[in-house]
Amino acid sequence: MILAYIIYLLLLVLLFTVSSHNQKLLVARNSLVRIGKRTTIWRWPLMLGLFVLMLVIGLRYDVGVDFLGYKHDFDGIAEGNGQWNRYELGYWLVGRVLSALGLGSWSLFMFTALITWYYFIKSYEVFPYLLKWGLFFAFTTGFFFASMNGMRQTIALVIFMYAIKYIEEKSLLKYSLYLLLASSFHTSILMAYPFYFFINKISFTGKKWVFIYIVTFIIGDRIDVRSLVVYGASKIPKYQHYVTRFLQDFDEPLSMGLGGIYFFLVGLLVIILSKSFLQKNPRLKIYYNLYFFGAILYNFFWKYEILGRIYYLFIWFEIFCLAAIAYYLGRSKYKLFLYLLLITQILFFMYKILKGENQCAPFQFIPINN
Repeated sequence: MILAYIIYLLLLVLLFTVSSHNQKLLVARNSLVRIGKRTTIWRWPLMLGLFVLMLVIGLRYDVGVDFLGYKHDFDGIAEGNGQWNRYELGYWLVGRVLSALGLGSWSLFMFTALITWYYFIKSYEVFPYLLKWGLFFAFTTGFFFASMNGMRQTIALVIFMYAIKYIEEKSLLKYSLYLLLASSFHTSILMAYPFYFFINKISFTGKKWVFIYIVTFIIGDRIDVRSLVVYGASKIPKYQHYVTRFLQDFDEPLSMGLGGIYFFLVGLLVIILSKSFLQKNPRLKIYYNLYFFGAILYNFFWKYEILGRIYYLFIWFEIFCLAAIAYYLGRSKYKLFLYLLLITQILFFMYKILKGENQCAPFQFIPINN
């Protein structure tokens, strides 16, 4: 457990520091290099941080609920057990190539870490000054731990995060190509495709939406969605094998603990302050709208772990909103509220490690003879 605290806290400090220094280099040298309409933010500090992060995540062992399952399936490629064939084309191809090169399962986890955090960071090219806060909240909200568990879905999600800018640019072709790439790692991301056509045309700011958020949180877990979910899953061949898992989760619902209440309160803060930070940065509108959609889904489905796969694709856009809140609070006279937010986030980050959220702890590196 001590190693887990050391590793995760050092990673948090390292990535916050290198991204801060990276931004200083960009500003000091006025070196936001334009490529068409895009902006590259990669400088040596950010590259160093990504490299270290890739090594740590790639060389972990039995960290993440699904770690051993992925390892078993990857090792089975050489044995010809056929388990790898159940994965989407992109992930299947990555595994096949790495196995053909004679590399161990560590290479799969290293590649997954590289592609995940590369696209997460690239999604901040739209607003690079928010990156250090984005990385801070990616760790302290638990996204980092979740990324070591649902690896394929997280890759799909971060590619979607990057593709959001093409909604604003009204480039359906580029958006479609990136969603196609994302779906080659996890097909669930295709649920997000229709948002291209309306997510930038609606608004979830104002007292009415604060009220809706609170009401859905109160009544959400009292609405029985079990029959509907099981019926829907049974009709989709790809998800029929989840029916048994659904029934098991429905018999063992989660309880709302201190972490869940804090999660609700942070969401409430984001929604209350949404109008303010959207006025300062209108480009965050799509990110906020996707978060709000995910927050409402969370209010209805939080008690059933398996249903987290539904809101997983949207709830993490909260990171962009919190990054904006931290950035603008830091430039205002309300810095005390920023310090309070940061302290509580770090405390809950420590608590997540203590309880081993997503089996993030205890932490260990891959055995030398593996």
